[in-house]
Amino acid sequence: MLGLKSSDWSLLVPQDVQLTKNLSVLAEVDLLGYCAREWKGETKQAKQMKAAYKELFWRYHIKYIRQVRRDNYCALRAVLFQWTEISGVKDHDERGNMCNILFSDESKEYKLYEAIKFIMLYQVVEAYEQMKNEQKHVPILFSLLFARDTSSDPLSFMMNHLNSIGDTGGLEQVEMFLLGYLLEVKIRVYRLYKFNTEEFQVNYPEEYHRDWQEVSLLTEDDHHYHIPITRI
Repeated sequence: MLGLKSSDWSLLVPQDVQLTKNLSVLAEVDLLGYCAREWKGETKQAKQMKAAYKELFWRYHIKYIRQVRRDNYCALRAVLFQWTEISGVKDHDERGNMCNILFSDESKEYKLYEAIKFIMLYQVVEAYEQMKNEQKHVPILFSLLFARDTSSDPLSFMMNHLNSIGDTGGLEQVEMFLLGYLLEVKIRVYRLYKFNTEEFQVNYPEEYHRDWQEVSLLTEDDHHYHIPITRI
């Protein structure tokens, strides 16, 4: 396993860069206030979403939300923003500045996404060779990935899935497993449209180490993701 560390990306951030307004990840706002603005009316879907947001607020102590730009990098952006925030930089303000710089410079931000995609491909190639040669145990996520007709080998994975991320599609569930494994974080996702089912809360990957940090996402549809903020 490559074991990519978030502190490695501090090398991408020049010290003299002037901060600009962050447009891809907004400042935190009140969770229930956001819900009230987004879900007015009494349709079945609106009632479900209101109930799900209240569940997050009262049971899971999620009090705020950071909205993430709605594009095909959405899930990747939401994960990497938090991953950068929990980097090895000890000073909280310095971490915040580094995060704001990365996600307010559009060119640098997209270079980061493409770099992550390249490393995802490297990880898939490495796992494929290990499975082919039966060298050692490979996490089950790679069995799931190669079991798909559209990603039975690294080339088809790149052509049919990886290349489209950010362009015509976002991260599918298998790619979420891979991203969590690559970054060594547990990605916890609250899926509001699955409220009152066993799939309301899921973890990517399912196999994770106890010492891995956790990042959380919130989604209403498995396409667009935001960042939930816990306050106890």
